[in-house]
Amino acid sequence: MPISLKLPNLDNNPILLAETRAHKINEFIQNLPFGDPIRAATDLIEELQIINSQKVAFTNRLNALELYRPSAIQIYQDLIPHFSSASLPISKNEQAFADAAEQLWQEFAFGYKFALVDLQNKILNLGSSKTTALVIQRAIHACKEMMLIHHLTYASAPVSLWGELHQLYYCALQQSAEKLPVTEHYTSVNASSVNTIYAQALLLNLANPQHLANQDILKVDAYLGNVAHQVELRPLGLIENPTGVFLVPLDSTKPPTAFVKNKDIPDGSTDILLVTVNLARQIHQHIKLLQEGVVPNDGSMPKNAIESHFEDLLAHLIKQFGKTPQRLFSRSKKSDGVELSIGINTTHHLIRDVGTQFNAQQGISGLNTNGVYRPSRWQILNVSAGGYALRKFNSSMATAHIGDVVAMKDNNTKTWELAVLRWANVNELKQLDVGLQLISPSASAVSIRADDNALESEALLLPELSALKQPASIITAVGLCKIGSTVELHYNNSVSKVRTTKLVERTASFERFQFSLI
Repeated sequence: MPISLKLPNLDNNPILLAETRAHKINEFIQNLPFGDPIRAATDLIEELQIINSQKVAFTNRLNALELYRPSAIQIYQDLIPHFSSASLPISKNEQAFADAAEQLWQEFAFGYKFALVDLQNKILNLGSSKTTALVIQRAIHACKEMMLIHHLTYASAPVSLWGELHQLYYCALQQSAEKLPVTEHYTSVNASSVNTIYAQALLLNLANPQHLANQDILKVDAYLGNVAHQVELRPLGLIENPTGVFLVPLDSTKPPTAFVKNKDIPDGSTDILLVTVNLARQIHQHIKLLQEGVVPNDGSMPKNAIESHFEDLLAHLIKQFGKTPQRLFSRSKKSDGVELSIGINTTHHLIRDVGTQFNAQQGISGLNTNGVYRPSRWQILNVSAGGYALRKFNSSMATAHIGDVVAMKDNNTKTWELAVLRWANVNELKQLDVGLQLISPSASAVSIRADDNALESEALLLPELSALKQPASIITAVGLCKIGSTVELHYNNSVSKVRTTKLVERTASFERFQFSLI
């Protein structure tokens, strides 16, 4: 297939010549304002743009990029906290940090792609497979980080980025460089390969990051960086069991798809398979160790994996890399508005005060300037028996996170239905779309005191639903209760003592427990 990499135009008469002398580059790096990551990123981006705007000898270009890269990674790691925990939609200030991070990796991608083109144009190219592997691994890594930034801001990655990734990997296949080891000091084993970094990019997309809290996206990315070598990237062939098998069309601008969902006849010359069976076994083993109270010592997960409920993320990955999820209910389009309350505290107060009048105009989902809790108004895009897809009105100041509990009420209902915010997507027009899964037709505002805690906390009581065989449950902030906790439940001027018996669900924002009366 023809290769057409996106590259900036070269200036044949540059005013400033690119600096490629090692001692001058090291001086520049030492003078970078690392305490101000935006400034440091801007300075480094400008230097890279000079290199990427003119013809530079292959060896000089590659050496310069390799000298700049460690500092770029440090700056990038300092930029990430400024946008990776933001609520949705992210602010202009947070977006500025994300844009700087993306532009930084864009310039590195350009640089390494220029190096690849120069390498392929060499007349004598003997023994260059290792160099080819290094250049392509670095270029794919830069593209992978750009994709991660899009995931963290819940924006779809440009289709052109997928095209670049696939073409780079195809180049490695043509040069038989995909499996060659590449030194990479930012992994637990200090090594990588084209296969590993490409597989990590594919797996991160398959992990369905739009359904994860942004901090969990970072954890998943780090975990996949340590286990991606477990997957198999291979040509088309006999498939005995399609579970965990994904089709990767290298001549397209599309992400991988489950093999069973592919409707076209695969092309053996450009299509390959991503097989996650061995990775799934490894994840199952890690889950088993965590359940036994043991954190794997292979560097694949943080030392606080048990306390931070890393097992939940691994269970999520098993679902995504195993059987393809099927939609339970069909969607139908609907053009209407809905009132939305986001978060336990706001929902608690709105449900408690349901008998009072509230202003239904668009506003902050929480306390307004008068100290009154108000819902925000959202547009309904479509509905199903299981939930809603909504779009935030641009005039609304509402903010949200994946995993938030929300209450919703339209103009025709008097009670608040309870749902969970399951996914988010920021489209090309910067409009925020979210998906809600209904979990209860109603809820009650209660307060609880867990395990003799001196402080009362706001919570939500969900009724028993006999038809669905769903027992009553309570929703609390994360960490207030655990299985077996004794809880004082305050509701309607009465106090009941209950014991939590089962964790129904945990998100980044809440925990939901079934309970029994004591």
